[in-house]
Amino acid sequence: MNKEYLKEQLNVAKENYIWTLYFFTTRKKRGSGFLYEAQKVRFKKNDFINSFSSQVIDVVLSQQIEAIDNIQEYNGFNTKVSCDRISIENELISDSFKSFIDCLPRAGDAKLKARYKGYVLEGQPSLNQKGTSVMFFKLANPIVPLNTKRSVMFKRCEDDTLDGIEEEYYRLYLATDGILMGRYLYNFNHSFEKLFNIEQTLHKVKVNAIQKIIDADFISNSDDFANYAKSNNSRTFISLDDERIKRVMDPEYRKFISQTYGIPLTNNGLFNLTSHQESTALVKYLCYKAFQDAETNDVLEADNVTKMKLPLKTDKKLQ
Repeated sequence: MNKEYLKEQLNVAKENYIWTLYFFTTRKKRGSGFLYEAQKVRFKKNDFINSFSSQVIDVVLSQQIEAIDNIQEYNGFNTKVSCDRISIENELISDSFKSFIDCLPRAGDAKLKARYKGYVLEGQPSLNQKGTSVMFFKLANPIVPLNTKRSVMFKRCEDDTLDGIEEEYYRLYLATDGILMGRYLYNFNHSFEKLFNIEQTLHKVKVNAIQKIIDADFISNSDDFANYAKSNNSRTFISLDDERIKRVMDPEYRKFISQTYGIPLTNNGLFNLTSHQESTALVKYLCYKAFQDAETNDVLEADNVTKMKLPLKTDKKLQ
């Protein structure tokens, strides 16, 4: 996906949008996941939030969106020159995302007791204004600590004396970590993983993916495979694809994979995984992290490849 959609929608959002700022905090809930709590922030001057939102959009457009090459589906690996896109209905974030969004309408004006974890700037089209709702995410405590273990701050009084600063100061950034637009969350870094507790969900994805591979019944020693596969990075399994599983269920295709990736077969044609290296080779193939170059036949690894339909010169008759 190209970045023109984001640019178009953000330019629309600069005109006649109603903006709201929320500070939020998170805490672990019993069992798994997070509990979210938000505070609705008000400004002394009503026009400040409109000025701030306009500056945010300008910086995001000129410094963040212009800097990326493309938008790719989230696969756990960011190329640093692209923007990840993940559906809010994706199993990795769906439950946590719903809990987070549900806390915003309940937000009050009172300061939260817990430490702020970040803030959200939400924009809605005003009446009769066409456009899509926009939400900017920033995982950074907006409170600026002026007095630390290494230094203290003072203010100058009218009589040229110094006085300690008792007030809290707040800082809002113009760059963003992510943007919610429509049914997708667009991320310029992986801060959203922490916000939505993805690490725990990724473990479940890995467990389910390993079982799915075993259930396909093309591995002779499934217990050994399971033990080897558990040590692989959980992110790898995000891009496990049914298409490659179906290919490998073909006995003739398994011979090709065996020869290409150095995975031995039993006499009855099943994969016989005798090492972590062989198990990892199979996992990387099934999860689109390894492929054979169509021109050189070299086996390549690509951490940033996600479900690409890569041509295999020696494989055309088997597709």
